[in-house]
Formats: sequence, structure tokens, C-alpha cells
Amino acid sequence: MTIGTGTNTWGYFPFRYRYLYVIIILRRCAMKKINILLTVIMILSVLIGNIAFAAEPIKVYVDNSRLDMEVMPQIQNGRTLVPLRAIFEALGAELNWDPGTRTVTGTKDGTVVTLTIDSKIAYINGSAKELDAPAVIVSGRTMVPARFIAESLGAQVGWDSNSKTVLVNSDINEIMLYKIVRIIDGDTLVASKNGAEETVRLIGVDTPEIFVNGQQVNDPQAVAALEYAKAALTGRYAELELDIEERDQYGRLLAYIWLDGIMLNKVLLENGIASVATYPPNVKYLEEFTALESIAKEKKLGIWGNPLPQPSEPVSNLFVIDKTKALSGPIGDPETAQYKGSIKSDKYHKLYYTHPGQISEENLIYFESLDHAIMNGYKPCGYCF
Repeated sequence: MTIGTGTNTWGYFPFRYRYLYVIIILRRCAMKKINILLTVIMILSVLIGNIAFAAEPIKVYVDNSRLDMEVMPQIQNGRTLVPLRAIFEALGAELNWDPGTRTVTGTKDGTVVTLTIDSKIAYINGSAKELDAPAVIVSGRTMVPARFIAESLGAQVGWDSNSKTVLVNSDINEIMLYKIVRIIDGDTLVASKNGAEETVRLIGVDTPEIFVNGQQVNDPQAVAALEYAKAALTGRYAELELDIEERDQYGRLLAYIWLDGIMLNKVLLENGIASVATYPPNVKYLEEFTALESIAKEKKLGIWGNPLPQPSEPVSNLFVIDKTKALSGPIGDPETAQYKGSIKSDKYHKLYYTHPGQISEENLIYFESLDHAIMNGYKPCGYCF
């Protein structure tokens, strides 16, 4: 007897066997549903597996060499955590682990770094430093925020979000003294050192273009930015701070420019003279730059709405000491000073320098600005700069 679903077949099917027929049909339907469910699960598993496989791991480069690590860097709560031991050892530091106190101690060139697991406070030569996030242990390895490396051993740390790469450079930012010769536009200038001129492009900022295809444009904002830079910089001495990448594709020196302890790049942003234009790996001040631009936008300053500010006039009535005469310090005003030096030397220092050989009170001389120190024949101290 044939089992079917047609009306005629069902009609001739004996009643006592009809319940068996129903069970068979239900089983067939159940098997179909199970097969469909299994198929869906398999498809989802493949998709999830592919997504996990496609997720690009975070890479770490130390001095342009990719670092092999047993535990890969991770992003937790918006912070990039990197393995402390692998990077510290790549930078030449020695590490010790105290399991009793869960404390890591690293030493390099007289610098001693101490941190405790799950604590946001680390110590560098005994001075407390707050971390972006606490040190944690992942798979037996101590993980710390990437920024901590820069703060502890003086290395530069950059982040390339496109390639998910942490860039660590052990060369401490070099700060060089230049005289500003002329201004090309608001973010580009020519500076001179030892008679050699360099075209310098400010890092991380962009002002309206004064020249397009070799022709000067009549853009009020571009002209205002140019005039601002001329008034603030021309003929003055400035400190140029480099980042990881020293030159751009045009051969221009890339720098942050400091005038008497104030970074010009930041001044341009906070006054709405420039917008943020940061390119990896030169991202040291990216967070600060972005915050300053946001404030300028909210206040509608400069290119965001209101007229550009005018730079303050440089101080012109500065004293010049005569070292041929008997002098006794302190000379100058410590309240308004930006630098200091010794009557018995020709080196100027940062106002709150901490290296050995403090200047005695009777030999102190205070300078109002970098130009003031240079005007008196002083040169930068090798420790401070």
C-alpha cells in the first residue's frame, strides 16, 4: 500500500494506521527544519570565522623594526596596551619582576621605572606619574599604555590608525636652535642655522594657501595667516622640535616651533589661524591639536568665523650685560623670565632645569626671551636642549 498525501490515498488508508502516517510526516518536517537550522549555523560559523580572521592585528615597530611578541597589543577602553618587557628590552632596558608585590622595575642609562600591576601610578626615578590606564597582566605578560613608554624612557610613540601600528622611536626628540629668515606662508618658513638655510614645514597644522599654482591668491584668511607668522617669527630665534619622520616628500624639514616656551603650532590652532593636518607617524601632539581646534571652532575664531588675532609685539627694551665689569646677581626679573643663565658662563638654561650644577644666587641672570639670551651672547645648554 502506497503512503501518500493525496485525498484518495488518505481515504483508502486504514484508520488504525493513520496515526503512523502522521508521525512519519511530522518526522520528515522536523528533519527538514533541523537540516535548515544546521545549515544556518554552519553559514554563520564561516562568516564569524572569516570576520575574526580578517581582523588586522596591532603591529609594533621599534626603531623601524617590527617587533615579534608572544602577546599581541590590545585596545582596551580606547587605550592601546602594549607588552612592556618586549618593547623595553628592544629599547635596551633591563627588567626585573617581583612576584610578591607584583611590581616591575626597568632600568636604562640611570633611569629607573617602577610600576605595580592594576595601579595607574608609576614611578620614574622616584617621581610619580599617572598612566592613561593601569598596568594589567595578559597571558602572563605585563601590558601598559603605549604612551607610558614615551614618558618613562623618553622614546617617541606614534599610532597609525589605518594600519593599526604602534611606532616607537628611541631617538629623543632633537630640539635645534634656528633663526627665522623669512616666511613663505602661515605654516611654511625658511630658517637658518650655522649659515645653512632650511625650508621648514610646521607639523600637524595647515593654514590657507597664499600661493596656488605659483600665483598669489587674494584670500583674506591666507594673507592674515601670513602676516601673523611674519610678525611673530621674522628675525627671531626659535627652537625646532622634530618628530619621528624628519622630512616630507618635498625635502622640507618637519618641525614643531617653540618661541620662549610656547609652541607656535598650538598658537595657530587655538586662535583659529590653522586647522589640524596631522600625518602618521608624526602624531605626538595630535590629541592636543584636535582639542585646540575644537575650542577654536566653538568660539568661531579666525578661519572658523571671526577676524584673526594680532601677535603681541616683542619686547624691545631688554638689557645687555657687560661681562667686563664686576657683576652680582640675581640680574633680571624671575617673574617674567623664560630662561636663565650664569654670569660666569655662556650657556642659557630652561627656567626650571634639574640637571647637576645649579647656579648660585649671586651668579644668576634671567632672560625675558630666547632672543634676549642670544642678544647677550648665550648659547643653549647641552643638557636642557
